[in-house]
Amino acid sequence: MKISSLLNQESVFSQTTCTSKKCALEKISHIAGEKLNIDPQILFNNLIAREKIGSTGVGSGIAIPHVKIDSSLPATAVFIQCDSGIDYDSYDGNKVDILFAIFVPEDRCKEYLAALAEISKKLLDKPFLRQLRNAESNEALFELLQAN
Repeated sequence: MKISSLLNQESVFSQTTCTSKKCALEKISHIAGEKLNIDPQILFNNLIAREKIGSTGVGSGIAIPHVKIDSSLPATAVFIQCDSGIDYDSYDGNKVDILFAIFVPEDRCKEYLAALAEISKKLLDKPFLRQLRNAESNEALFELLQAN
């Protein structure tokens, strides 16, 4: 599963105002809910339940919230670059400004794990991360993500 297969232009957002972890997850749920034609509250509840297991803040200002969804739905993702860092309970204590949320059908768990590993590796690449943080439009962010 490649990053480019999970994202479309309507699911990548630059300079987004997020005041908290809850706010960011609500925005992500709303965007994904529209893409998947599912109640955003269901997605939000699943994301919150996942965060209670352990923070999806992976360090270096990055979070990769992820949940399984019904097998009848397609895998999808939402990428948000926040205009400032938010408290996220990341293991390294840093604020988060890059969120890559992944929603994967339950019957595709192996691909789900492979996608998480691929995305983590790419996002933790310092030059690439710097480019993402410097992108000033949705289009610029989308082009970066499609190229990698």
